[in-house]
Formats: sequence, C-alpha cells, structure tokens
Amino acid sequence: MDRFWKQFAGSVTGSKHNVFLRARLRLTALYVLIVAIIVIGFSIFLYQNIARNLTDAIDDDFASAASHHHFVEDTLPDVRDDLILADVFILVVTAGFSFFLAGKTLKPIQQSVEAQKAFAENASHELRTPLAVMKNDIEVYLREITPNKELTQTTMKSNLEEINHMSNITEDLLLLARLDNKIISESKEININDLVKNTVLRMESLATSKNIKLTYSASEPLIIHGVKNSLERVVLNIIQNAIDHTKSGGSITVEVEKENSYVLLRIADTGFGIAPEKLPNIFKRFYKGDSTGGTGLGLSIVKGIIDQHEGQISIESILGKGTTVNIRLPIT
Repeated sequence: MDRFWKQFAGSVTGSKHNVFLRARLRLTALYVLIVAIIVIGFSIFLYQNIARNLTDAIDDDFASAASHHHFVEDTLPDVRDDLILADVFILVVTAGFSFFLAGKTLKPIQQSVEAQKAFAENASHELRTPLAVMKNDIEVYLREITPNKELTQTTMKSNLEEINHMSNITEDLLLLARLDNKIISESKEININDLVKNTVLRMESLATSKNIKLTYSASEPLIIHGVKNSLERVVLNIIQNAIDHTKSGGSITVEVEKENSYVLLRIADTGFGIAPEKLPNIFKRFYKGDSTGGTGLGLSIVKGIIDQHEGQISIESILGKGTTVNIRLPIT
C-alpha cells in the first residue's frame, strides 16, 4: 500500500520526491479509512437491525406468511442498495474533504520547510563567495616562492575584508533566528524623539561627505516601550539605505510625530526610487534588487524588529524621485 501511494504521488507530480503530496495522500487515506470503518460498521449494524425487525414482525400484520416473506425479500435488497449508495456518497465526500484538511494541516509545515531550504541555500551562496575570494587570494600568495611585503599586505587586507563580510552575515543570521524564535530582550521606556535625533546626528557626517542634506524635525516628546539597541538599528539601517541611494545634492528628511495612538517615524529621500515590481520583495531575505552590495538581510531584520515591537512599516517609492519609509510604533 505504501508503495502504491508513492507511485501515485509521483505520477501526479512527475516526481517521486514530492514528500508533502505523499504525506497529504497518506493523511487523506487515513481519514477516509477511519470514516469508512465507522460508516460500514454503522451500515452493517443498521442493516442487521432492520432485517431482524422485519423478520420478527408479527405475522398478523400480513394477509399470509407468504406475503410476509415476500415483503421481507423485497424490502431488504432495497435497504441494502440504499445503504451502499449512501456509504459510497459519504466516502467520496469524505475523501475530498479529507484531502482538503490534510492540505491545510501540512501547509504551515511545508511553508516552514521551504522557507528553511531557501534560507539555507541563500546563506550558503552568500558565504561561498567570500570563501572563494579568500581561497583564491591564498592560492595566489602560496604560488609565490618568496612573497614580498606588498603581496602579503594585499592578501591579508583582502582576507580581512572577506572575514568581516562573513561576520556581518553570521551576525545578521543569528539576529534573524532570534527574531524568528520570538526571543525578545527586556523592553524599557524610550523617548523616541531622543533616540531618532541621536541616530541622525551619528549619520550627519556620512551624509555631509556625500553632499546630502540630512534634516530632522519632531513634535512633542513621545514615549514608547521597546528595545533601544534594536530600534537604533532600525533607524540607522533606513537612513543608511537612504544615503546609499541618494545622489550628491539630494536630501533626506527624518520626522517624528504623533498619529492617533502611534508614533509615526517618516524617513523620506530624493534618491533613485524603487521600481513598483520590486516593492513587494524588499522585505524578503537576501533580496538585493539591483544592488550588489550588502547581504540583502537589512530590511528583513528591520521588519522583524518592527513586528517584534507590534508596529508597522510601509514603503512608498517613485522611480527617479525618491522613497518614503513610514514606521508606526504604539505609544506607551
């Protein structure tokens, strides 16, 4: 039977390795088997009970014993046929419903496994590149019989850069794992105005070096509950992205204001903008769009932190005109 289900699943999908379809079919078969046992058992009990009652019927109710016997012979086949038809109908409906339920049962598991698989493949790809660079540099270095000081320094510098890159990747992956596992640091009261203002001040020199005007404005002091380091990372990441994607002479405005029961943090730039077809993917892990730098994990981490704080993040962008990031966090 197990072999039959594997062959059937393979014929449906063209692959004998579709684990989740095979599992779904097994669950469906199990559900149908359980219902079949209940339905058939009930039908047999009902049929025997009807047959016994008809057989034990009082002869006086009939004109003769022959008419009694004839009535029983005519009635029982009809009852049996009706029960068989009812059983078949119930089993067919049960099979369809069971297949649907099995799919609903396995869907979260399938999505989780597929996400883990994609995550592992992307992480492996990101780590393979710096390792390949380091391997190549070392092989070149070792081919030199008497490597000079310049080659040694170049090789060491290149390897250090790749090590730092891999360290950043692993740190980001660990943070994402913590966010996925709902590991939350101690939440404290934070003056969001001060946090954003201090972060903007830290980024001013970088913006100035690229001839980008970075401005900050805020309304009254607003207090929220959160993890300071995590929220600082959110603001730093968004402003860093804005600086990286804004050309010289552009501007970035950072605003903090109250919106109903939320703090609204708005970061708007006059940069390159994001194509509409790319906007739905920007929070996906390892998604880089047209960028070749970074790990593609920054915005995934940002969204994870905002979700952890029960907030909301949205991005509006017009290609060639700029991008606006809106972050809403609940006020204490």
